[in-house]
Amino acid sequence: MVNEASSRKRFIIDFDDTLAKVNAKIFVKNKGKESVLTPAEFAVYSPKSGDVFNFREFNSIIKTAAPIKTNIDLLKKAASDPATKTTILTARLMGYPVKRYLKKNFNLDVYIVALGDANPQKKADYIEKEIKKGYNDIVFIDDSYKNVQAVEALQIKYPNVNLKVTHTTEAEHIKF
Repeated sequence: MVNEASSRKRFIIDFDDTLAKVNAKIFVKNKGKESVLTPAEFAVYSPKSGDVFNFREFNSIIKTAAPIKTNIDLLKKAASDPATKTTILTARLMGYPVKRYLKKNFNLDVYIVALGDANPQKKADYIEKEIKKGYNDIVFIDDSYKNVQAVEALQIKYPNVNLKVTHTTEAEHIKF
């Protein structure tokens, strides 16, 4: 466990279906056929050989989104704590739409890391880099169980880090 006096805190949270349910789709092309997935469907989708993903709707300004109040409140609390470095960690290619949405709707100016990759290991790699920088008290919240599992695996590698990983499913209950 981490000593409070020597604690270096990070609050890292996903955006899509974690902070807000966005009306955007993922397009999957395989053998000339294109299908469409919601972010929730993508979170549990098992890629098939030949799948090519297109996240084009995630690169534009967010027009329709339903905020997930509980997680927005957690973000506000973390962002207001000067001892906590707060980050939105998203698979999106571009962070600007997320930054604009949070600023416009909640007056939050939070650091955004856009990975441009939906591979769960990329989120775990980012968090591992933060651990290596000396952060030892980390909260990670995501709606994708695959992302949660990838980050949870770090607990074995770094037993002295207080790593609280939460799988949130609140977006499932939000309808447009």
